[in-house]
Amino acid sequence: MVKDVLIAAMRMLGMTENAAALEEENAECESELINMYNLVVSEIAEEYRRNDYETAPTVSSALEAEAEFYGVSGRVLAYGVAAEYCITHGLDEAVTWDGRYKAALSAAKRRRIKVPQRRMM
Repeated sequence: MVKDVLIAAMRMLGMTENAAALEEENAECESELINMYNLVVSEIAEEYRRNDYETAPTVSSALEAEAEFYGVSGRVLAYGVAAEYCITHGLDEAVTWDGRYKAALSAAKRRRIKVPQRRMM
């Protein structure tokens, strides 16, 4: 669920009270974090599944299922949300989280593309 990604991102950022509240209450989280999640998913969709989606999948609730990308875990999504949060709020940790996010994305497995073999006629 998106909620799990957001809880992980909050914990990464030291927002443990907010994470615990979201985890225990099945409550909705701030729309700001959902918007950041949607930005991360949009970026990954553009890079990884360009041909699979006309538009990136978006969510409006933390209780929805998270987007699935081959080789991209919820932890990678959480790194992205943490990075977006830090960048948006001008926090010094932005460089750290953005670096972790980009490193994790570049290490993510991608599907192999099989090009059919051509025959000479």
